[in-house]
Amino acid sequence: MAIYAAILSILTIVTINSTFSGIRSFAEFRVARDLNSSAASLLERLSREIRTAYAIEINQSSFGVNPGRLTLKTKGIGGADTTVEFYVENGNLKIKEGGVPMGALISSSTAVTNFTIRSLSNPNSIAVKTELGLTATRGSISKGGNFYSTILLRGSY
Repeated sequence: MAIYAAILSILTIVTINSTFSGIRSFAEFRVARDLNSSAASLLERLSREIRTAYAIEINQSSFGVNPGRLTLKTKGIGGADTTVEFYVENGNLKIKEGGVPMGALISSSTAVTNFTIRSLSNPNSIAVKTELGLTATRGSISKGGNFYSTILLRGSY
């Protein structure tokens, strides 16, 4: 009888440990998904706005510092000149279009740890190099990542 109780106890402990391991793996997956989806949507929006811009507003941008600020000159609906600005506020990367705040570009569980902008130019074109550091957190689980892009302004050549 004692042998059966010992075997049952061991099986119960193994089952409980397996369940907790599965729950933790799922939580780690959710953190990785939050990090990757925030980075993908942010870099896609940033790339699209940079490509459609015709110039960088140098006086309103901060290059080579963390957190950076990028202000792009672009054409609005109807062809009127407007600006699109990317900036970090309280750990969130936000956007302003025409001076109007449009909100955060990342999920609420993700924070910006690095947003460095560099302007690259030659006589024929202008490009923007972006260094982006993100950290996603859910409960006690946290994961960080660095993402990079270099985009050419189409209106600059």
